[in-house]
Amino acid sequence: MRPLVVLLLTLTTVLAAEQADVVVVTANPTGVAAAVAAAKSGAKVIVLEESAHVGGIVAGGLTNTDIRKHGAVGGLYNEFKRRIVEHYTTTYGADSKQVKVCKGGNMFEPHIAEKTFRDMLAAEKNITLLQRRRLVSARVKHDWGERDAIPGKRIDGAAPKEFGPTVKLVSITAEDLSKPGTKTEFRATTFIDCTYEGDLAALAGVPYRVGRESRATFGEPHAGHIYVRFRDYNPLPGSTGEADDGIQAFCFRFHLTKDKANSVPVEKPAAFNRDDYRHVLAQIAEGKITRFNQVIQLYEMPNGKFEVNSDHPHQDTGVPAESLDLAEENWRWPEAGPAERERIFARYWSHNEGLVWLLQNDPAVPPTIRDEASQWGFPKDEFTDHRHRPHHIYVRQGRRIWGEYTLTQNDAKPIFETGLPARFADGIAVTEFEFDSHAVRKYDPAYPLLRPGYFFISHDPFQLPYRILVPKCVDGLLVPVACSASHVAYQTLRMEPVFMALGEACGIAAKAAVDEKAEVRVVNVSTVQKEIIKRGGVILFENTPITPLGL
Repeated sequence: MRPLVVLLLTLTTVLAAEQADVVVVTANPTGVAAAVAAAKSGAKVIVLEESAHVGGIVAGGLTNTDIRKHGAVGGLYNEFKRRIVEHYTTTYGADSKQVKVCKGGNMFEPHIAEKTFRDMLAAEKNITLLQRRRLVSARVKHDWGERDAIPGKRIDGAAPKEFGPTVKLVSITAEDLSKPGTKTEFRATTFIDCTYEGDLAALAGVPYRVGRESRATFGEPHAGHIYVRFRDYNPLPGSTGEADDGIQAFCFRFHLTKDKANSVPVEKPAAFNRDDYRHVLAQIAEGKITRFNQVIQLYEMPNGKFEVNSDHPHQDTGVPAESLDLAEENWRWPEAGPAERERIFARYWSHNEGLVWLLQNDPAVPPTIRDEASQWGFPKDEFTDHRHRPHHIYVRQGRRIWGEYTLTQNDAKPIFETGLPARFADGIAVTEFEFDSHAVRKYDPAYPLLRPGYFFISHDPFQLPYRILVPKCVDGLLVPVACSASHVAYQTLRMEPVFMALGEACGIAAKAAVDEKAEVRVVNVSTVQKEIIKRGGVILFENTPITPLGL
């Protein structure tokens, strides 16, 4: 008798398409800026967010704002800062410690960041925010009609002579994770991919790159496989400049507090692996590490909280050999699917919480360090729906699209006549932070004063051209986060205030394209520039040249 075969069919419900002028994918700070900017221009905007949160990594704990020259970024980032200061002033008083510690809106608590971003979205009646929506497919139009998009190809190295034909992105479909199997199609004139990984761009057919280019690809002094000491610009012997798949390490930017009334204890992760910390334990045994804050960085935030970040080896002591950055194990993240990203997320959190637990509990750690470390716990009023642990990992680098212009380290080179970097006719934002890459590979005892792949290179502020937002091969799409840049160049523009400026430019350009009945690829950039300036944005910032080394 033949066995009875029962087929279980998963029912999928596809709802009628929703229409907007602009659809923004991901409600991180860039997505909020893009949506608000488009809405302020009169566009109907839909924002799709996969998580239950708004604000991306900033609401996820990155609350120490990386910015040196505050006049180089304005617009909606200034609006965000104004709301932060207003919150602490209204709640605690103008002369309060909270207002002082927030430093003009540049330092804040994660849940206050999320509330502020939500308030900015809610203030615009033209914005519809839909959460727990995961992007699953895209459709494009070409000469013969519509079809499902063919995912973009990864093209590393130098640009090919031809990228292939151009199609028009016309719709995307997202699944409602709160109602599995229920999908909705979203159609728009322009889509803005604000994901850290460039997920929509890749799905829609945009060619992209991942990893480090070689030194020869763009002639960048700090490209490829490299060893550089902290704040030193000179590559050490062994720096081949060869390309590889490496991206800089991730970590979590979680918060700690000593306030026992507002803390929960650090726990030993189920997947704790003591061998992860063998280099730190060795430096402790050698007496090189004697304090908790020699292993991780602590930044004071309002209300007795401290944001945590990975620390670099100091160039004179090599301490700490390892910190929260976990290199190499994130290389697959940019192109990974949801399940693999969840696995990497869990591994990183196990590593990060495990380091703090180790310093609090391991018998090989001296009592003085254990006692100091044990004073810290996770703030009880943060990440309340996630066991007081962050809901976002710090994705410092994902895919990078091939765009109409590729930004490189050489764009920061001073022009001989002026001593300042070149200007772009289509400049729509400014980047001013150092070229700052965390480690790409794990600690190598052969190089005890650094981590492989690290560099920190100063430069003058320079313009970012609109063309880095415009992808090859796909019309109707702008990409402000996974934008077109080399590995080295990406390390200056990857700061959230700059991402917000790029998102704001995208939102303005998207509505201008609607008004002009033109593709965003050929929109009148001077119109966009004028509107950015009108709204208090910055498209040019020049100061006395600093004659940077290594450029």
